[in-house]
Amino acid sequence: MKLSMMGFCGADDSVDPRLLAAISARYDWVEWGVLFRDDKQGQPRFATFEWIEDLKTVNEDKRMGLAGHLCSKYAIDLLKGDASFVRKMHEEHGFTRFQLNATAANNVDSSQLGAEGADALRRVAEELPGCEFILQANDETEVLWKPLLASSPPANLSFLFDESKGLGVVAASYPPPPPEGVRFGYTGGLGPKNIGVQMGKMQSAAGDREIWVDMESSLRTKLEGGQDIFDVYKAMACIRVAIEMGLKPGK
Repeated sequence: MKLSMMGFCGADDSVDPRLLAAISARYDWVEWGVLFRDDKQGQPRFATFEWIEDLKTVNEDKRMGLAGHLCSKYAIDLLKGDASFVRKMHEEHGFTRFQLNATAANNVDSSQLGAEGADALRRVAEELPGCEFILQANDETEVLWKPLLASSPPANLSFLFDESKGLGVVAASYPPPPPEGVRFGYTGGLGPKNIGVQMGKMQSAAGDREIWVDMESSLRTKLEGGQDIFDVYKAMACIRVAIEMGLKPGK
């Protein structure tokens, strides 16, 4: 198994973007995920747009690995063919990957989107070849990802196997890879306490294929005053495990 990148989702106002940039400069295979959800922006895990503008300034050279995780209205708009927000985040802020969290936990009823949503996503992916689009692949989102996977998906459309549906449930095992040439990743309850064991399970499933991994809930720490923060120390612990396992270079 080859590891293309390690994603840490939920970067928000509790962490200085300059610290994220410093880690990215040393480990260019790290990706920072920013959640976009209109009814929660500014809450823990959901950065304010002021913070995102600061990130834009820090990432002026657009060398950081940034992924927009689209929930609620942002996911629905994209699945209706409206790529205006994605285009802006890509062209102005340097985001290169966009994950569609089209599940009930993220305020999206994917069953109402059907084949039209899959067709719209295909059109958007073809319209924006410089972006990579990621679909959460689980039983709730089958109506979207199965038709796309079965019909030669665009090269910039990838699949993230996540039966936890973003709820942080640890997977007992991982599904086999999609057909050759289709990019994919694994997630579900990953964090510093289990990333080594879980990536061992991923190796058994993925064989010699290249994957990425992503995590969110495990990266939070609650301070004595009750503040819920994005904990870069936990991200660094996962980075060290990937290096120690020989999956990525670094010290």
